[in-house]
Amino acid sequence: MGRASLSIMEKATEQHVSGLVELLGQVAGGDAGDAVARLVAAGEAAVPALLAARPEFERSGRPEVAQALREIGPPAVRAAAAASTEGGIPPKERELAALLGLFDARCLDELAALLGHAVPEVRGAALTALHGLGPDARPALAAVLPFLGNRREEFSARRFLDALGPAAADELLAVRADGPGRLRRHALHALAHLGACDGLSARDRAALERLVRIKLLDDRLPDEMWDFHWVAVPGEGYQAAFDALGLHDRTPATLAMGLTGRVHDEAVVARPDGTDLTVHRVFVTPEIAGWRLFFGTVLVNCPDDGRLERLAEACGQAHYCYRDGYEDCHHWAIAERGRGVVRSFQTYREPAWTGDPLPWEEPQTEDPLWEPGMYEPNASLESDAQAVAGRLTVDPEEIDEDTPMAGHGWFAVTAPGVGRGVFPGALSV
Repeated sequence: MGRASLSIMEKATEQHVSGLVELLGQVAGGDAGDAVARLVAAGEAAVPALLAARPEFERSGRPEVAQALREIGPPAVRAAAAASTEGGIPPKERELAALLGLFDARCLDELAALLGHAVPEVRGAALTALHGLGPDARPALAAVLPFLGNRREEFSARRFLDALGPAAADELLAVRADGPGRLRRHALHALAHLGACDGLSARDRAALERLVRIKLLDDRLPDEMWDFHWVAVPGEGYQAAFDALGLHDRTPATLAMGLTGRVHDEAVVARPDGTDLTVHRVFVTPEIAGWRLFFGTVLVNCPDDGRLERLAEACGQAHYCYRDGYEDCHHWAIAERGRGVVRSFQTYREPAWTGDPLPWEEPQTEDPLWEPGMYEPNASLESDAQAVAGRLTVDPEEIDEDTPMAGHGWFAVTAPGVGRGVFPGALSV
């Protein structure tokens, strides 16, 4: 068949498809279903017209074009990706992701293939579409793993893993054991993100422990933000704090591990009877300027439930500091052995101050705007939790290379025997 004959047939097909799309916009109900079926039968030839009509149909709230593209399936994915980069102009990733998100698991191979596309926006859109497939996208796991550690696409890769859930752990462990070698590092990252590292082989666990020991020899402050709440106890005798807080299974941890681990310090594990148990992880710093700092969400509001008093009884004294991320709310408290909480402040609490002012506190009369009746009777000007920490113990944000530091940090958990790797999220070392 000559080229001229092909051109005539292609033109006729285009006219036929255009007519069907136009008809689709004019009919409803069963008639629309018939037009969709005929467009699906036209296959790849119908895709350009459907893509052109899609915005109008979406604005009108009619789903027929999306239905036709979905049912055409793999050819539509390939054509949509090709059309998105016509003219050498990168597509808008969010718009392309919405388009690729129309397709179901029948298009898994095509979507996975787009992860190798030369255009970053296409790769990102395909990754988002794969995440939308949930557990059905598991066969694409090996193609997604290299995106872990990629600054641009790592968030989407993590969401993909979250959609697969723990069911992906066995496959990831197999990659760690059998390769391919280029994916082993990424598989470890993925296992850490899923909180499934307790399944690692004895050899892998030994290697990780050896790495931590090496890093502890020359531990340094990482370029990470400290958390907004902590408890400080004297460095001497701090080990009594583990029992006072009900913490178990201590393991050495670097500062980098502690600061990155605070993001995901809660996990749910199964009890022997099958019920769920929520466990928390606490990070204990090296001794810093004579103090050990305890970080963990489980410590929030510990002055209100008796734990700060128990810490003071065990360690001699305990200081609690909290501030929110907006510097709007502050809470600090000081407990001493035999005396309980001797002094505290909390924004918006009534009364805001408890206990008598301590000798180091700046009196309220030093406020330039002070006048009788302006403050509560036992108030002072010491409302900033960080400033109080800096005066009495350690302000984490003031720690630098010149701050005295001794020993090493620890992780501990709130229930025994739950394992070390159940907490989601990869740790820096």
